[in-house]
Amino acid sequence: MRELVLTVDPALDIPPYQQIIMHLREFIERGRLKPGEALPTVRQLASDLRVAPNTVARAYTELQDEGWLTSEGRRGTRVADSTPAESRKGRTHVLQGDIADFVNALYRRGYSKSEIRLALEYAAARM
Repeated sequence: MRELVLTVDPALDIPPYQQIIMHLREFIERGRLKPGEALPTVRQLASDLRVAPNTVARAYTELQDEGWLTSEGRRGTRVADSTPAESRKGRTHVLQGDIADFVNALYRRGYSKSEIRLALEYAAARM
């Protein structure tokens, strides 16, 4: 098991468990975590990140529910052999989830729906 450089920033509007989810999905999508590769135990990652074990457990559970990770009981948690990012439908689902998280974070920070929509349209037009 390789060491992951993962951080949780308490100053962000994004809850720590969601930050963990975002980091791990990015590591998997970019190939830094390979199919079948073992992840740190819940206790180990919680200790490394200085968060409650329940925070890491929630992130792992959500990633398992979404098909990113598998749990092998005492053998630990591993990257799934086939992840949602590998299929076209999965990629669309991942993209929609990421955009929803981003938009919700902006909305919680006080931006109006129209401000967010205009900013996204402007950013997309500049691509």
